[in-house]
Amino acid sequence: MGDMDFQFNSFPRRQKLGLKIQDTEDNNGVKILEVADSSAAFTAGLKKDDIITEIAGKKVNNTDEAREMLQDNEEKYKYNIKAKRNGSDMSFDIKIPKKLKTANL
Repeated sequence: MGDMDFQFNSFPRRQKLGLKIQDTEDNNGVKILEVADSSAAFTAGLKKDDIITEIAGKKVNNTDEAREMLQDNEEKYKYNIKAKRNGSDMSFDIKIPKKLKTANL
C-alpha cells in the first residue's frame, strides 16, 4: 500500500476555482449556484446567479463545455471569465495561486 500512496501523492491536485455551476434553460452560458468563500472565483468578484458566457475567450454553452475548457487549460494559473450580472456584461480575471515547492536544505 505504501507504493500506491506514493504514486497517488506524486500527482499534485489542482486547486479549484470555487464555483458550483448549472446549465441554463437556453444553453447560453452556465449559472453560478455557489461561490466558495475565499476561493479564486470569490476573490475575482464572481457571485451567485452570475451567468458565465466565456472562459479564456471561448463561448460557454453548458457545464460540460465549461469543465472541458478548464481541464484543457489546467496548466494555466489565470483565467479571464466573461459573465452577465443583471443583464450587464462583466469581465473577471481569476488568478489561481501557484503552489510553490519548498525544501529544507
